[in-house]
Amino acid sequence: MITPIAKNYKGLISITGPTKSGKSKLAEFLITEQDPVTYIATSKPRPNDSDWQVRIDIHRKRRPDRWKLIEHPKDICQAIESIVGNESILIDSLGGLVEQHLIEDDEQWNNFQIKFLSCLSEANLCIVVVSEEVGWGIVPATSIGHLFRERHSTLTSLISRQSKKRWLAINGTAIDLDKYGDLIP
Repeated sequence: MITPIAKNYKGLISITGPTKSGKSKLAEFLITEQDPVTYIATSKPRPNDSDWQVRIDIHRKRRPDRWKLIEHPKDICQAIESIVGNESILIDSLGGLVEQHLIEDDEQWNNFQIKFLSCLSEANLCIVVVSEEVGWGIVPATSIGHLFRERHSTLTSLISRQSKKRWLAINGTAIDLDKYGDLIP
């Protein structure tokens, strides 16, 4: 049985899964006992995409009013570093963050990735990172789609390796990867 994270928990938790798998609900459940919580929403609104706005609204309605909200920060590390004390962080999701950095060349991306991973590991907080599983689907037909998939998949894997706890959400079912899996050497 899944239980919320203990109030004094410090460390990184990664949750991955495909679209509409329950990964965000799982993250919200795991962090329910934490107080205070800062929710970092990485995706930007898309004015011409009403379906996307509906999904954002569903997430907004589920969040407790007491949670602080930071929407699509320009510098996520600066946002994380501004959070102090016993505050916990929920980052939902990695896809929006990767999307913000697609215009960068490989060197800029690698520098960001190193900085972000360092920021996550140095923060002495409970941090839950939600990440889409993008490599299980079709092969992207465009170069930007391929770049997104490669960067996203690599960053997700690196975060998972750094995490104290790892979860996979699929079809509304949570799988504790630490209980049932081993990291590949």
